Amino acid sequence: MANLQKYRAHESLNADTAAGWNVQEEVTVGSAATSANVSGYNTIHIQTSEPIYFMFTTVAHGTTDAVDPNQDLYLAGGDTIYSLRIPNALGNTVYIQWERKSSDSTVRYVLA
Repeated sequence: MANLQKYRAHESLNADTAAGWNVQEEVTVGSAATSANVSGYNTIHIQTSEPIYFMFTTVAHGTTDAVDPNQDLYLAGGDTIYSLRIPNALGNTVYIQWERKSSDSTVRYVLA
């Protein structure tokens, strides 16, 4: 008997391959936390010139929910491009907050 199943469940959702590709303006990440709205996207691709701390949150920067160098992860600067899944389960509006680790960093990013 022929296999009529064309796709497995994760293939039919097509979350990775059907994603958009929206190049954003590069930003300078300094000593104060800044944020970018990443709502409605599945992945953020990041290339940073210097190490930066980051976190995902439901509020924009300048609030009590800010980057904490003692707890949050960081990305090493250089030629590496990081692809991070955006945790959409946080809420309807999701932001990535970032702050420099040591010196100001130029960050290029694409939302997909």
